[in-house]
Amino acid sequence: MECHRCGAGDLELDPGYPSWRRVTSDCKPWPAGGQLALCRDCHLVQAPATRAWEAGAREIYEHYAIYHQSDGAEQSVFRPGDGQGILRSDALVQSVAGEVSLPASGRLLDVGCGNGSFLRAWNRLGRSWTLCGLEVNDRHRAAIEAIPGVSALYVGDYRDVPGEFDLVSLVHVLEHLPSPQTVLIGLRSKIKAGGLLLVQVPDCAQNPFMLLVADHCSHFAMRGLATMVEASGFQVMHATNQWISKEVTVVARRTTPPASPACPPMPSDEAGLVFGGGAWLEQVVAQAGAAEKARGFGIFGTSIAATWLQTQLGGVATFFVDEDPNRVGRQFLGKPILSPAQIPSAASIYVALPQPLAGAVAGRLARPDRRLIVPPVRER
Repeated sequence: MECHRCGAGDLELDPGYPSWRRVTSDCKPWPAGGQLALCRDCHLVQAPATRAWEAGAREIYEHYAIYHQSDGAEQSVFRPGDGQGILRSDALVQSVAGEVSLPASGRLLDVGCGNGSFLRAWNRLGRSWTLCGLEVNDRHRAAIEAIPGVSALYVGDYRDVPGEFDLVSLVHVLEHLPSPQTVLIGLRSKIKAGGLLLVQVPDCAQNPFMLLVADHCSHFAMRGLATMVEASGFQVMHATNQWISKEVTVVARRTTPPASPACPPMPSDEAGLVFGGGAWLEQVVAQAGAAEKARGFGIFGTSIAATWLQTQLGGVATFFVDEDPNRVGRQFLGKPILSPAQIPSAASIYVALPQPLAGAVAGRLARPDRRLIVPPVRER
């Protein structure tokens, strides 16, 4: 096994990880048996890109069903104070537009565009941009090409996309890719001189649940991602985990080509925090396992964390709770999805989110006739 960023063979494996059940990035249960490694040279936390990992990822993508919990509707993110929801792509685009000086017109390429959520959100800015998407297949071609402003959906390799762009975005894409540094360096050729790169990935320092996604190959945190982007020939303008909870966003401008080899080590303290997330996950399982003995046990959420916890506990939750109206009233893993108002009296609900987000949700949902359990605060 070699690190898929720097090529070093000095990988430290987490001995307990292969026993954990996993989950796909489209929120379906996946068997145990994976690997979690830390490169001692460049400090990237990763699932080694072995043949077994590659075969599993291919199988997941063959049956991928984006946002199946809401019949394809993009998930919402919620403000900590009042719980008001906004589509995740709208939250990202509004943050970018509010913090970055953008021209009134330009060309945008969204790499890994899915069913077009980010392109729709960009179009809602009301600017005269030409929009293009890139995907590995054309499953969502009709939906993407129907978005106002979209000129093309490209299928295949980014190197085959014609022309240059004022902005290239990778929203929840880089974590799926072996050799992420190589991809970032290669994408420079698709960005105009002085153009922008936008990358968003899960914040695995804040949210260890993301370590359990079977088709994620690299696990990032904020400073490490910024280090990788800068080493790829970009000047980082914004590196933040404040725009959207549980997410790291980097906006960078294309500068000079990287020196070779362009693989400086990522911050070791941050990498250690990410790699050590398994200990916190063990606490979560023990805590939720004790709580499920109560009558009327439910799990808050219908995404990665809730999928994994329900599977790891053996399917003990009798319902899920979600604040997203597109999901309420449906079934998830064979159980009903309830709104907060529909939680049964005397029920116990495990809030499957990292702190402090879990505490904020518990505060909004608190009632005298229900018990809300939140994960422990993670020591850093």
